[in-house]
Amino acid sequence: MNARISCKALACTALFLTLVACGNMNDRLERMIPADATGAISIDVPQLVDKAGIRKDDRIVIPAELESILDANDRSRLCQVITDLPVSGINTDCRAFVYFSGKTFNTVALVALDDPDAMRTLLSRRTGADFATVENVDCIYRGDYLYAIDGKVLLAGHVARAIDQKKAARAARSILDHNARSLLDDKQARQCLHADQAINAYLQLKGLKTLLRKSDAYKEIAQRMPLLEIFTESDIESVDAHVTLDDTQATLNAAINAQPNSEYVQLLNATLSKPADVTLKAIPNSMDYIVSMSVNGQNFVKLQQLQQLIDIFKKLPYIGRIDLASILATIDGPFTVGMARDPHLEGEWNVVVAARTNNADTILQQISSFANSMGQAPELYDNEYIYQYENKMIKMGMIDDVLYLKMLDYEQTEGYASEMTRLNKFFASAPIAIYGHTRNDSTNCYIDFGLTDNVTGIGHFYTDRAGANVTLELLKSLCSVKPDNDYDTAEDDMEQLIGLDN
Repeated sequence: MNARISCKALACTALFLTLVACGNMNDRLERMIPADATGAISIDVPQLVDKAGIRKDDRIVIPAELESILDANDRSRLCQVITDLPVSGINTDCRAFVYFSGKTFNTVALVALDDPDAMRTLLSRRTGADFATVENVDCIYRGDYLYAIDGKVLLAGHVARAIDQKKAARAARSILDHNARSLLDDKQARQCLHADQAINAYLQLKGLKTLLRKSDAYKEIAQRMPLLEIFTESDIESVDAHVTLDDTQATLNAAINAQPNSEYVQLLNATLSKPADVTLKAIPNSMDYIVSMSVNGQNFVKLQQLQQLIDIFKKLPYIGRIDLASILATIDGPFTVGMARDPHLEGEWNVVVAARTNNADTILQQISSFANSMGQAPELYDNEYIYQYENKMIKMGMIDDVLYLKMLDYEQTEGYASEMTRLNKFFASAPIAIYGHTRNDSTNCYIDFGLTDNVTGIGHFYTDRAGANVTLELLKSLCSVKPDNDYDTAEDDMEQLIGLDN
């Protein structure tokens, strides 16, 4: 009995000492985040590794199903970092922090270590350089990154532009020795970053833009949907975001901080209308992304971002002759775009556009004029107008009061997004909504995000497989993203580790 009590007491004492030590380390890392940072992210590392099931008996062990993805995509820096995680020397009992700045480093990651020598060995191998003491900082400066180890703290800083190594080292020394005001001295930032969720983010507008620029998925959508600049090019003050992990899904809750009389709020008040899911009956369920806005068409076409989209449309051969602006002005409700990568031509996309209109006659007249301008009499087949455009078949038609335009390089046989119950419910509740789909082996994974009102957003990551480890599936999805090019290096491993590049 005494032996059992002693073992239990010893275990409790060890746990207490670990919590105290990490508490002190977390406080130290927080103090390094300067008051003028444009945003910061707090990552609960122990929660992430435990939820993903990659910690076994206090050791990091990569599950076989994840390891196979890592091996198949070993050019990905994120995959390299996860592969190296068991030997990285990172203290997986403490939090990690990332902050954004307009100074020497535009992005800084701060990570606690339990084996600094292991991290030195890893970074030397990955960068092909050795640590050296520069300006009293033990560091490697390689490419756009400086890595510094001070005691049991790793600092990974991305320089905004090429600078002298000594200057970069002095900037790192200033951060590591920071004893002035911290961003967390601000009550709102502190409450946000101290929340219990797995990931917490407090982002001013500049910090939000920095984060989004590092997301390949966002860049991919934004290139084709300039409307997303409504958020990034606005007078929003800041965004609070929290990611919660549970057994069935990962949930993102976001609060947009904007004044009631701000241009952003006024713009959305004038532009948005009641959400609806009616356009999903024209969108194939195979689309990689679906983006929808429920709008007042007459105000919608006045948006600068939409004018950019219209200008792009006008440059398209033949189909660009359609007066898209007058068609969009008739929208009364959701305007929805579905996009899927063309499986036959790299860099090309299959696209479907659908919108609820209050003036079908105007639309049909536009279609007739378009056909005549191409020397074709309007031909109706199965209630659709059909044209050929490069390698794609263009189909235009109406379903009830929903106008749709399909540009597909195949004959559609799959069903429609309206058959996806959860997606229907989500789009019916969010005047602005985004959906994405990917696949991990036999598991379908889905992500959505939407605004339930002008300043409140919610998003989810979930799968169609009962009992799936959602956190692990999220990691697998991120690791399946191919690098942008063949020349990516591993110099921002620590940034990849905390998920900034995906």
